[in-house]
Amino acid sequence: MFLFHGPEGKLNLKAQNLAIFLQIADGLDDETWLFHLKNGDVSRWFRNVIKDPELAVEAELMERGDVSAKESRKHIRAEIEERYILAA
Repeated sequence: MFLFHGPEGKLNLKAQNLAIFLQIADGLDDETWLFHLKNGDVSRWFRNVIKDPELAVEAELMERGDVSAKESRKHIRAEIEERYILAA
């Protein structure tokens, strides 16, 4: 489960799977999204919980880059949809 809590711990939004992760990510404020992205939380979850090292690498590219919240969300959504949503 991925827990979005934000930089000050004000949130408690739980994503049990990738579909819910995308729904929550779409509604998050940029500060919370970037907090988890830049802390490596997203790639760590993809690698350790989702068990998708390739998806984790794509998230790491967003974590390390100078990418906006909008662009990083868009990129990660596309990668998830390509692997899971469209493949289903």
